[in-house]
Amino acid sequence: MTATTTRNPYLEGNFAPVPDEVSTADLPVTGQVPRELNGRYLRIGPNPMGPVGADYHWFLGEGMVHGVRLRDGRAEWYRNRFVRGDAGETPNTNVLAHGGRILALVEAGGLPVTIAPELDRMATWDGDGALRSGFTAHPKIDAASGELHAVTYRAGSPHLRYVVLDAAGQGTHSADIPVADGPMVHDMALTETRVVVLDLPVTLSMEVALRAGKAAHQSVDRFPLRWNDNHPSRVGVLPRGGSAEQVRWFDAPRCYVFHVLNAFDNADGSITMDVVRHDTVFRDELRAPADALPALARWTIDPARGTVTEQIMNDHSVEFPRVDPALTGRPHRYGWFAGVGAGGLLLSDDVDRFRDGGFETGPLVKVDTTTGEATTHHYGTGRVTMEPAFVPRPGATAEDDGWILSVVHDATTDRGELVVLDAGDLAAAPIARVHLPRRVPFGFHGNWISDTELGE
Repeated sequence: MTATTTRNPYLEGNFAPVPDEVSTADLPVTGQVPRELNGRYLRIGPNPMGPVGADYHWFLGEGMVHGVRLRDGRAEWYRNRFVRGDAGETPNTNVLAHGGRILALVEAGGLPVTIAPELDRMATWDGDGALRSGFTAHPKIDAASGELHAVTYRAGSPHLRYVVLDAAGQGTHSADIPVADGPMVHDMALTETRVVVLDLPVTLSMEVALRAGKAAHQSVDRFPLRWNDNHPSRVGVLPRGGSAEQVRWFDAPRCYVFHVLNAFDNADGSITMDVVRHDTVFRDELRAPADALPALARWTIDPARGTVTEQIMNDHSVEFPRVDPALTGRPHRYGWFAGVGAGGLLLSDDVDRFRDGGFETGPLVKVDTTTGEATTHHYGTGRVTMEPAFVPRPGATAEDDGWILSVVHDATTDRGELVVLDAGDLAAAPIARVHLPRRVPFGFHGNWISDTELGE
């Protein structure tokens, strides 16, 4: 399928935008919400406010945040709101908490927008000037120090910017890292000692950029990043808090990576880095990353040998990887994902359906990265999960002792649910199903934000 067809799967079914903002209190629950879950589950995604054409690009819709408030075993409210900063910024990609703030995020030069806990106030936030060049959708937060590390970019800029904020959200370090061709850098990796920068073959197309001024609102020509056969695939490694002069570059597998599960240092000086790899993106299908089914891969970066080796973990196709946040930058065993394609399996005959139907997810997939073994939780006929979030149980000693929270779309009712699973026992029935008053469109990212993180 190309962007010239008359239909667009990213405007149909549960990709279609919802038209309004609603607030509903005292949500019905099947099962019992764990009383330890006191906070908000927030998720964000693109939701065009006005008419768009068949060449609409999924990444370009205005941001809409959806929230569910849990407290003392009750589901107090659901609310959805368009995201608007002081100058009209409308980030649509991630929503998380740092420094006591809820932040809506987007990459490529957009500033974050702070969102009040009740979703009733919003304001642009530049980190007191530390984020003057914009921000990223995927910073990494060190649970031990509270530091936030981010690699930011602007399409067409001759450099990336590495930024560090302390636990309170104040800038403590920045460094400009020269790159060629204006690459798209959606994510990065953090270990206890180092930062890994991704420089992969999706870059600014000047041909498309020159057409952007005449292109329709939110069309593919307003998204000027394309697969670039001439751009190298490489990773850069530098010390935490390091400078451009300290970056060492290594050739990487030929692919694109939107999301890193996690990374950690090894005793021999190498880095283990688990990523979701796409063979290509924005080459065959321009409206979303649907060229081919993605796969979970383990990269081993060995600075002593100057190599990056790759091992495909299993035969499941997955995206939206999540790990216990406390283990960011430290050794992990488990990852949780949204399966992609039929049953989350890498089936070659599923690729055409995947492209034609849009980047739709399926079952929840848990991967033991030590063995490669995958287990799944199927939510039922016509029911698919969006990105999961792992929440550890208070006092947990096992890595998977906690809950998985995710929004599930039920195509049989055209409604959404916030579903709580036992992260250590995916074969078990859901612990709780919070019934939402409407569907939540397929979007990008969501996070559990506890009351403690907001000082409540």
